[in-house]
Amino acid sequence: MAISLETNRTMKYIIFYINLFLIVVVYGQDQFVIEENGLTPKFSITKIDNSTKTELYNKTLDWVNEHENSFSLSVDDTVEGEAIYLTSFKGNAVSLDKQFFNVKYDIRISFENEQFKFEPSEIKLKLNSKYDMGWKEFSLSNGDIYFKNGKVIRKYKRYIKDITAVLNEINNQLSAYLKKP
Repeated sequence: MAISLETNRTMKYIIFYINLFLIVVVYGQDQFVIEENGLTPKFSITKIDNSTKTELYNKTLDWVNEHENSFSLSVDDTVEGEAIYLTSFKGNAVSLDKQFFNVKYDIRISFENEQFKFEPSEIKLKLNSKYDMGWKEFSLSNGDIYFKNGKVIRKYKRYIKDITAVLNEINNQLSAYLKKP
């Protein structure tokens, strides 16, 4: 049984578009990355069907209480039913030139009916050393020092990826928790 050339071409197109769709679905989620213009996206909005603002707020507080040790989370402030301000700390989170840095993330989570907004507001790094060098702010609006000719400078690839890894993990786990019935 011979397959015509036209049928073969059609099958190739179908397979191509199915693969393209799967790539977009799997990798097209809002993951935080550092680009030349800084943190992208600046915030992530996740839709949670059939959830009120108050339900999302309360479930988020429950999630924070359950995960405060695994992410070194602390609630800095809350606006009842509206927003939660968190700090997350990760020791030796990133390394650069054989030096390890602790990272502190300030995150604002705000709520609307059926959605929450996850917004990193500040990232600070501190050299893990016996000498206290103090916390240095990591720019969320300018990342061009890590790029040359539009590409990441090789020595910074792992560094900028590791900085956003904790943000992505917190956002993804919180989102999955809030989507559970």
